Amino acid sequence: MNQERGAAFLDELKAFLAFLGNLWGILASVSVFFPLSNVFVKVIPLKRYGEDDGVYDHLSPPLVTAIATLVTLFLVLWTFANRDRFRKPSAWPGIQRGAWGSFAAGILALVLYLIIHTFYAQYAWSAWGWGSGDPRKLLAELPLLAAYCGWFAFVTRAFLLLAMREFFGRES
Repeated sequence: MNQERGAAFLDELKAFLAFLGNLWGILASVSVFFPLSNVFVKVIPLKRYGEDDGVYDHLSPPLVTAIATLVTLFLVLWTFANRDRFRKPSAWPGIQRGAWGSFAAGILALVLYLIIHTFYAQYAWSAWGWGSGDPRKLLAELPLLAAYCGWFAFVTRAFLLLAMREFFGRES
């Protein structure tokens, strides 16, 4: 019984590595770590409250980054586990449309994040009278977390869908 489970695990691992072996699969696997890139490049504003227009008071930037990384990793594994629905050539045009839709949704999530962040940084805290440590700030930070995770998750999903198309196109 254990040998069968071990063999099944190895077969699944081989299939997963083969899936990640094409260009889109490599991009999908690298995109799991895109949230960590903001630690080095600092393109997307992600700072604590009180630091240079930072807005995060209860959620720390490392926590937001870790959650976004876990969400994208989960998405990669979940998509691969459901790969059979992408196997038929009749599903391939839908895959390409879905990839474009995911990429557009990712861009929209990034724009939404930047709008919400700018609003909070410029107006919200002083207008609402919420000081540092106010528990209501968590309610304001959750949409930022969702938009930040959405940006990375949707872009990763776009790469995953194109990797599925490439993977199953080579297989047939």
